[in-house]
Amino acid sequence: MLANIKFRHTTLAQSVRFILNVHDINKFICSSMLLSLYFSPVAHAESISDTSISSSLSQSFQSEIANTQQKNSTDAVAIQPDQTTSSNPQHVADLSSVNSSQNLSQQDSEALLQQQEQAGNKIEAFKPIEFEDLQDIPETQVDANMANEIFKVAEEAKREAANARNGTSKVAETGVSAPTAQELAQINQAPVNVDSLMQHIQSDQQITVEANSSGRSLNDIAEVHADNQDEKVGFFRRILYKIRPSRSFNTAKADPRISAEVVGAPADLAANISAKLSSYTQEAFGDFNAALPQLRSLSNQAAQAVGYYNAKFNFEKISDSKVKVTVTPNNPVKVEEQNIEFSGAGANTPQFQVIRLVPDLDVGDILNHGKYEQTKSRIVESASDNGYFDAYWRLHDVKVKQPEDTAAINLKYETGERYKLGNVEFRMSDPSKKLPLKMKVLKSMTPWKDGDDYAFWRVNTLANNLTNSRYFNYTLVDTIKPDPIEKPLELPPDLQELVDQQKIEEQQVASLQKADAKSGQEVTQNVADETQFAGTQPTDQQSEKSQAEQQKMQQRASENDQLQAQAREEKKVPVIVTLNADRLNSVETGIGYGTDTEFRIRTQYRRAIVNSLGHSFDANLELSKIRQAIDGRYSIPYKDPINDYINLVGGYEREDRDDIGPDVSLETESAVFGAERIIKNPLGGWQHSFGFRYRLDRLTQHGVVDSDDIPDAFKVPGSDAEQEALLFGYELSKTTSNSSINPTRGFKQSYKVELGSESLLSDANMAILTAGWRFIYSLGENDDHQFVGRSDLSYIFTDDFDKVPYNLRFFAGGDQTIRGFDYKSLSPEEYGYKVGGQALAVGSLEYNYQFKDGWRAALFSDFGNAYDEKFKNDTAYSVGVGIRWKSPIGPIRLDVASGISDDNHPIRLHFFIGSQL
Repeated sequence: MLANIKFRHTTLAQSVRFILNVHDINKFICSSMLLSLYFSPVAHAESISDTSISSSLSQSFQSEIANTQQKNSTDAVAIQPDQTTSSNPQHVADLSSVNSSQNLSQQDSEALLQQQEQAGNKIEAFKPIEFEDLQDIPETQVDANMANEIFKVAEEAKREAANARNGTSKVAETGVSAPTAQELAQINQAPVNVDSLMQHIQSDQQITVEANSSGRSLNDIAEVHADNQDEKVGFFRRILYKIRPSRSFNTAKADPRISAEVVGAPADLAANISAKLSSYTQEAFGDFNAALPQLRSLSNQAAQAVGYYNAKFNFEKISDSKVKVTVTPNNPVKVEEQNIEFSGAGANTPQFQVIRLVPDLDVGDILNHGKYEQTKSRIVESASDNGYFDAYWRLHDVKVKQPEDTAAINLKYETGERYKLGNVEFRMSDPSKKLPLKMKVLKSMTPWKDGDDYAFWRVNTLANNLTNSRYFNYTLVDTIKPDPIEKPLELPPDLQELVDQQKIEEQQVASLQKADAKSGQEVTQNVADETQFAGTQPTDQQSEKSQAEQQKMQQRASENDQLQAQAREEKKVPVIVTLNADRLNSVETGIGYGTDTEFRIRTQYRRAIVNSLGHSFDANLELSKIRQAIDGRYSIPYKDPINDYINLVGGYEREDRDDIGPDVSLETESAVFGAERIIKNPLGGWQHSFGFRYRLDRLTQHGVVDSDDIPDAFKVPGSDAEQEALLFGYELSKTTSNSSINPTRGFKQSYKVELGSESLLSDANMAILTAGWRFIYSLGENDDHQFVGRSDLSYIFTDDFDKVPYNLRFFAGGDQTIRGFDYKSLSPEEYGYKVGGQALAVGSLEYNYQFKDGWRAALFSDFGNAYDEKFKNDTAYSVGVGIRWKSPIGPIRLDVASGISDDNHPIRLHFFIGSQL
């Protein structure tokens, strides 16, 4: 009901104006209320009409509110909180009663009217207020606190309105709780493609339901589908995929990135900015104005990383994928002071002192954070590689002073005590199997003794020795190192005070958060027992296997913890080597092709371990149209199975030599056996080999020829069916390359001498000298340009060349000497007969260009010949082109060459696999 409130005329007018202007209440509502109050004495003279006036007022007010709600529901929502802040709570109650009267029935309204008529003049509160009586109403005191609060809110509203007009309004920050796993999955979910969704819906409409007469489960159907998918890939395609996986295996595509053109900056700054901006996506770059702050931030990071803290940037959008950055670098920050200090047992060792004397940054250099971090990494790696596992940082700090543009570097490192190496423990991957080699053989590959200082090169040498021995299928060398030590960094007093204060504040915040998180009610969670669902119970076999694996993991973890504690206590690093020799037999096969030899096949069989002494055996078989050969080698470790061993060799070969003379061909059969000792890397990486070989040749001549027409140099080999030579030799060789399979840089050199005597199972007194060189050199971006060269020189010193066995003389032509000519088709000739050369001089130069990653085009020229004693015969040369592919097993080369020194210009095709070193 309406309340009897006494206001003065001025107070009422100010209140109405305030309500209309500030609280934004609908003006129609307020106007209807004022007019109803003002004209109520004129329209109704009797007191009985007071109640009806209030009723009509309520109805008109109610209808006005309904109309307002229909026009703008938002305004109605906005009115409600303003009404709740009104200074007259009774009026709010009246409005709520008016709104609730919509739900009352007609009978309740009539009962209320009868009650008011019976009351007569007793209800004074329902009498209308006369406008003239407002002046007689006494003044009431306004609550000062409420007024101050209203004015405060009004001033804040004015400021917000001004900020909104100026465009500087700030949106209030709203605390957001950490997203749940389900919310993260929904956020990361890719946007829906409407077209693909419609196609998916249409395809679902075409699905037909059939009865499952066979009773197969979904798992069975999935397995059948997977088998069908595997069957679609052919045999050769699967082999190709093993060498080079299909692109379908990696279908993920990265978002396209932008490129940056940087001008006005030094080379290092420009390169760093360009690299940093290249991580920005083209999608985000689409809105250039929105991207500018991020581009500026990335450029600042890139500039500060190389010492330019005051650089200015101007960005220009060139295209949708390119931005131009104009840089004003200003003065860079330079290193004014640098202090690198070591303490502990290793402080004066060369490993640390070389870093102190030759740091990556020096005084006067422009500050480069990458080089600073590189110096730190060198210190940590030096400690780890040399066994200082108790080392820790005392201080690492860079102070940049602005605007002086100077920097001070301070590095302090405690090395601690150096650890030792213990004896190696050898294990098999299958604990039930015994070691296949005696412990003496295994320890011979260990480059240290118990108690030697720890060094990473020693552990790495052991791993390489085990791999290069080719005894095992795989090896694992594990060093049990203690966990790194972490200690607080030393700080200057002023910084230490700030850090202590920050720790106190963090502890206070953590305690408050912990207090807020406490709750008097225990939170419980009911977890479903998944073992109650069908199909989730593991079988007994699976359960036993899982338990066994868990026990093994627990045992390994427990053993590792014990060994780490032991290493920390004894200052000695345990080394455990795990070996596997399940497959001791291996077979390798290679193929090649030449126009003269046609297809050729080479197969190698190897038995890695013959006995517990470390003996091994391998055999090679080569088959082609003109040559068939088989040889074997039995290796016996002497002092070291890797670097010092003895080879026993033996073999048989057969060759068909056509066109060695007019209507004459030659068939040679050779048996070879010998022994050699090989010593690797005794000094400077050189390999020494010395031994002997005995060769017995049988020659069969085909064709009818008058013996008077055969020259003396060819007659002796032809007349003697068997020829022999026992040669004692020594070879010195060295190979350096950046890769043993696909080198891009390397050099190989070899020098050999062999001696034979007529008094010791040789047909002639002779000394054979041989020298060879190979090189590969690459340059340019990604080693795109490559140069390959080789040269071979040989000479036979003898008192009678006619007695030298035919197969020991020199011939040229073929893959290994001069491409474009047939195999061994170049030789000195007498009366049309190829008698063989006393000297050999051949060479090759080749240029390769990488036009695609792993693919190269080649242009080459070979030259040289097998010469007589005085080098009288002409030099042969050829040119050719080829293609190379960098395969996992080595370069695969396909060449086409033409012997242009020959009048017929023969063309030959050559195909081979392997490095050119």
